[in-house]
Amino acid sequence: MSRIVVKDVTTNRVLVWRHLFIRKSLDSICHTLEVEIAPTERKWIHTHDKLEVRVPNPVMKDSEEAGGRRVTTVLVDEITAQVDGSTHRITVLGRSPARDMIDSTFSDDYPEMTLKALTNRIGGKFSITCETFPNTEDPTQLVPAFCLEGESPWIKLVNEANNQGFLFTANEAGNLYLWKAGRGNPEHFHLTEGINIKTIRWTENGSEQFHRYIVTGGGNNVQLVDSTCENNRELTIDMTDPAITQTKLERRAQTEMRRRRETRTRVTVSGWGLTDEQIKRLGPTEEKEVFWVPNILILVTVPSLGLADRLLICEVEYEASPEMLGCTITVVNHEAYL
Repeated sequence: MSRIVVKDVTTNRVLVWRHLFIRKSLDSICHTLEVEIAPTERKWIHTHDKLEVRVPNPVMKDSEEAGGRRVTTVLVDEITAQVDGSTHRITVLGRSPARDMIDSTFSDDYPEMTLKALTNRIGGKFSITCETFPNTEDPTQLVPAFCLEGESPWIKLVNEANNQGFLFTANEAGNLYLWKAGRGNPEHFHLTEGINIKTIRWTENGSEQFHRYIVTGGGNNVQLVDSTCENNRELTIDMTDPAITQTKLERRAQTEMRRRRETRTRVTVSGWGLTDEQIKRLGPTEEKEVFWVPNILILVTVPSLGLADRLLICEVEYEASPEMLGCTITVVNHEAYL
């Protein structure tokens, strides 16, 4: 599709592609990309190359010089060639550069500093920066002395973010955002049955729900009962931070209970975001969202399901081929990520 550009930044080559799929989720730090490229491109692409996906659009003046509004940046994990009779397929898989922080294990000691400063300190080892959104003064709290012993820093960072009420996600440039759930409520985005929704699937899932949540750490013990799950299922979480407070233990128990009450609505729509006419009405677009993205609150109206509420986008899956361009959007109650 001519309006979507997949570029190998490492070799400065625009790739000829046949099909692409991108996933962004609040439940997974990294964006993922799966792109099928023409067999002639195989010799030009290698594992660990940096790829960008951009959408050139003259309506978005702010991104013309860069080659279009950036949708994602990934590093190539895997390249697979498959031959079946007359069919020759090359598939490339990639994840956000934050994969290097997640996959690496090492030992180091860090003095007390804020969560944002700590993330930038560790991320600097991998040329990854962390921004808080919106871009204000550092809103994060101090993290006590941080020690790694032959382990990935990622689980500890995510746990600390959760304790402070923040979420980590990759951003379109391949760096990190650290922000609160439901960062905005843009009126120009909505999902409405009969207007922009093509298909709808509603799911209530109790397979990961528990009756009792027990969180321990720092010599304290917190227990929380979910009255909507009347059985003997228990989940115990041991927080390794010896300085963790009772308040943070209570927050972790509440977070686990809310996220495991899983009611999700998945809808498909045409396109990857706003129409050209909607974009024009926005005026300057430099700091405005034009694509569907996770972590925004939108109005969802589905009369057939009795649904009319502001819900949080927790996952977006973009898909494109010469024949189609569309998104699958998953929304949940805002409290699931508070």
